[in-house]
Amino acid sequence: MALSTQEMDHFKQILLSRKEEIKGMRERNDSFGNDSEFPKESTGELSNYDNHPGDLGTELFEKEKDIALNDLHEKELEDIDVALKSIETGDYGVCKTCGKDIMKERLEVVPFTLYCKEHSPAQNSSDDRPIEEEVIGPDYKTRSNDNKDATYFDGEDAWQSVAKYGTSETPSDFTDPDKRDYNEMYEDSDDDDGFVEDYESFVATDITGKERNVIHNRNHEEYEEELDREEEKQSDREKYDK
Repeated sequence: MALSTQEMDHFKQILLSRKEEIKGMRERNDSFGNDSEFPKESTGELSNYDNHPGDLGTELFEKEKDIALNDLHEKELEDIDVALKSIETGDYGVCKTCGKDIMKERLEVVPFTLYCKEHSPAQNSSDDRPIEEEVIGPDYKTRSNDNKDATYFDGEDAWQSVAKYGTSETPSDFTDPDKRDYNEMYEDSDDDDGFVEDYESFVATDITGKERNVIHNRNHEEYEEELDREEEKQSDREKYDK
């Protein structure tokens, strides 16, 4: 059912009100500061020479965010103007793709839309990746040799040695419910660092591979305790089977 004249006026007022709101915000914040020189004016300093790169990185991020917000407002203003023109021509509320009426509930939420829900643009999320990833080296897993039973220090071990001191990951980034400690907040944190089997952390030999010894350290104690627990479980299973 086509929109009545009264409904057209209602949505026109919504569009005009939103347009004035956006213009007011842009005037108050100087279009998110896009007219100022970056980064000197945003930091209030005469020179960037003595600034730490991390500080400049923060300023760059804030500038990129402001540009994105400004672009978003400009796009919304363009969409509002197109919607207002469609009201003048009497085409407002009709999907440009299928020609069917757009639900009024949808127009209340997105008054500048020209499409019904089924034919709205960008139905799927974009799979585009940041262009910076084109110059990033291969993931450390491509240099992992776990499937080859390698015992030497490889790319995965290098990552684990560094990641244990902290990464940008948080508990919300992991789906593994067993990760309860911030020291485990990196991928494959439960893997052994520098060796494959647990016993390799306390078994030693001389340079010729002879004179085998056991180093009684914490890893050895934990290994023995784990063996004891396994023996108890096995014993309980045997009693149950009988």
